[in-house]
Amino acid sequence: MKKNILEIGPYSAVGGVSIHIKRLAALLKEQHNFTFIDESPRIKADTDVFNLRSKNIGKYFKLLSGADIVHIHTGILWLQCIHIFLAFIFRKKTIVTIHSLSNLNNKYSIWITQLFLSLTSRTIFVSKEISEKFKLKNKIIIPAFIPPEISEETDLPLEISTILEKNKDKKIIVNNAFKLVLYNQQDLYGLDLLIDVARSIKRDQKNYKIIFVIASMDEKLNLYDYYAQIIKEENLEEEISLIPYSISFVKLMMASDLVVRATNTDGDALTVREALFLNKPIIASDVTFRPEGTILFANRDSQDLYLKINQVLDKAAKNQESFLKNTTQFYLDKYSDIY
Repeated sequence: MKKNILEIGPYSAVGGVSIHIKRLAALLKEQHNFTFIDESPRIKADTDVFNLRSKNIGKYFKLLSGADIVHIHTGILWLQCIHIFLAFIFRKKTIVTIHSLSNLNNKYSIWITQLFLSLTSRTIFVSKEISEKFKLKNKIIIPAFIPPEISEETDLPLEISTILEKNKDKKIIVNNAFKLVLYNQQDLYGLDLLIDVARSIKRDQKNYKIIFVIASMDEKLNLYDYYAQIIKEENLEEEISLIPYSISFVKLMMASDLVVRATNTDGDALTVREALFLNKPIIASDVTFRPEGTILFANRDSQDLYLKINQVLDKAAKNQESFLKNTTQFYLDKYSDIY
């Protein structure tokens, strides 16, 4: 018998958690019925998914009461606690996935989170590193990655297809960011590092092209304009292109020679696991545990990043062994057991 599963999180937002929620529902759609509560900052008129920010409390409680299982992906501490408490009051089987430690940066926030997680049926952590912060009996570790359905990925837009065609004789390096933000007064996604790499590419006349995708322009610091001006003033347009809108990064990775993840803090990054799944070389910062097969560079060190890029692309290794052995069936079995 199908169960009614309510998924709560940033459903329509751009980012890894949103992708995870959608892929999870698609993976299990033949087994269960899914409804969603969207916590994204902006309400989209072209969707029938309920957005919490519409402030329709009656609709919220109706969805909650109609669910057999409530699965919470919220990263906002106070909101997560409210969802857990109300699901507990409604006597629902409650599952929480902790996707990162970005909002759990002190002992107080971890203590509060652990207190509320004790009310749930199961807590899923996406990595061992995150799991070790909590002392819970009902916890399980499952990477956030769920394999993409390639046939459902949208085609690349004309602008990117044109860039790829123009640079077909170059090695393509791709990088992406949810949006341009600072963390600890540094560029979280490392666009400044990639611009520094672009300078080295130009200096050394390397046959490389960087494509950096910024999925959302919802940022207050005007970092995009700042970086775009640097690229223009230093004549780096041939070495690096900025794409200021959301695309299928899976499709772009498929067309690339190398994927880079230059964040200065991270969780179990979807981009890293997708690259490994697609058998693409992936270079990532050493700020956290990375899956087997990831090539590490020293965090915030553009020279080391450039060195690793050269090492990888000079080898021009094709058809490397995939380090992600888990198939779609693995994740189907895991979540079927949990639900």
